[in-house]
Amino acid sequence: MKEYNVYIDESGDEGIKRGSKYFILTAILVEKNQDLKISKVVDKIKEDIEISKKAQLHWNRIKGYPNKLMIMSEISKLDIKIINIIIDTSKIMFINSSQIYNHFSGYLYERICWFVKSKNAIANINISSRGENLSKKNLINFLQTYNEKFKIDYSRINQIKIYPNAQKKLLQLADCCCSALGQALKYNDKKHFKYVMYLSNKLYNYNGKYLGYGLKYVPGNIKEKLEFENLIKYLNDKSRQ
Repeated sequence: MKEYNVYIDESGDEGIKRGSKYFILTAILVEKNQDLKISKVVDKIKEDIEISKKAQLHWNRIKGYPNKLMIMSEISKLDIKIINIIIDTSKIMFINSSQIYNHFSGYLYERICWFVKSKNAIANINISSRGENLSKKNLINFLQTYNEKFKIDYSRINQIKIYPNAQKKLLQLADCCCSALGQALKYNDKKHFKYVMYLSNKLYNYNGKYLGYGLKYVPGNIKEKLEFENLIKYLNDKSRQ
């Protein structure tokens, strides 16, 4: 059976009313037999922006808008799919800050399973380390206990492992994608929306629709949040040009 390696990172602070407005979870999905080839692109990016290959590629340490656009351009050429869960912490009422990551990760795993099932594949999931005791068993127990609404096909999840970003080049790529989306929403302007425009053709979609798939906004209606509406309008306008 075909296998996909999945790399998950997050951006923002999930602290309700004391953290960032948006907390974002991002997954990059790569066919296992393409993993090494795509990982080498990270070395090329480091060379292009003149940092050591041994250094970690970290979005918030990258200097200069042109360098960041170049990174997005390189990612746009890769054979990957991207899934983003955008969590509006200002709309959360009945969940503690400490539960946000686990609770809303259900949306991410649900979509990962949708994708790999459509490819008759399974997922090897690599998560950026956060200090929590994450494991396949703990994740499944949490989601099955507290999130019965999610229709996650656990048979499609082969394994879940946790790594520091420095150990996995494609976790570093997930950091770039996740943080670029976070900046686009934070600054809410065309300059930063351009980051996401480069990645729009990599978003997981169903019948051409990426809203709810590659870009999932929670909780509530996307029309309640201006920044997200503006981003979607920008992407739609660009796709028609």
